[in-house]
Amino acid sequence: MSPAASHPGSQSLQWRACRNFQIRDWADGAVIYDSASGDTHQLTPTAAQILNLLLNAPRSQEQLTSSVLSSQASGADPSQLTFIEDILSHLMELGLIEPLPH
Repeated sequence: MSPAASHPGSQSLQWRACRNFQIRDWADGAVIYDSASGDTHQLTPTAAQILNLLLNAPRSQEQLTSSVLSSQASGADPSQLTFIEDILSHLMELGLIEPLPH
């Protein structure tokens, strides 16, 4: 089970970026430098878009799905919801995002 899925009501969780990052966007994604850890990460275009959205303001998985896939989360294909959940899990594992406390 992914870390995002392990949270009860994970789709309604609000996510935020852990801190500001140095980001260099490219046509095929982005490179993120995390000065707190000294790590550099290469992200897909979708993962970079999600991180950029979360750097601006906390958002739920539904809001991210709507923004990224240009559809309402309630009408989105279940595989699209899983795709966004997988990206959130990966970004959380990298220490770039975190769920907001309730």
